[in-house]
Amino acid sequence: MGTLHVGRITRIDLPDIVLAHVHAVVIAKLRIHEPVLVGWISPEGHRDEVLVHPTMPVVVNYDADDRIGLVRDWLERLMRSANGVGGLQLTPEAIEELAAIGGTRVDAGAPAPAS
Repeated sequence: MGTLHVGRITRIDLPDIVLAHVHAVVIAKLRIHEPVLVGWISPEGHRDEVLVHPTMPVVVNYDADDRIGLVRDWLERLMRSANGVGGLQLTPEAIEELAAIGGTRVDAGAPAPAS
């Protein structure tokens, strides 16, 4: 389980495989100076959201040291979500559905595809 820290107070715990994909999408948005809304369900069961802005520090801590291969289908779906009005929503159902998609693995260093 890795952690995405946004700013000084926001912390999102995600499985490393999901975190790697969210990280790639957030960085792709920030590289073109676009903010991205990220929503998730907290451990207490509350819906939380944060607007990640290019001026905010983003720190990602992975549990494993291994480089994680990214799945193109996941990246495309997450990027479409990030570009939508509701932003990147990380609900338990969405994470399970994304895990079932599979797809073509791409190098973790490759840029996320544009939508």
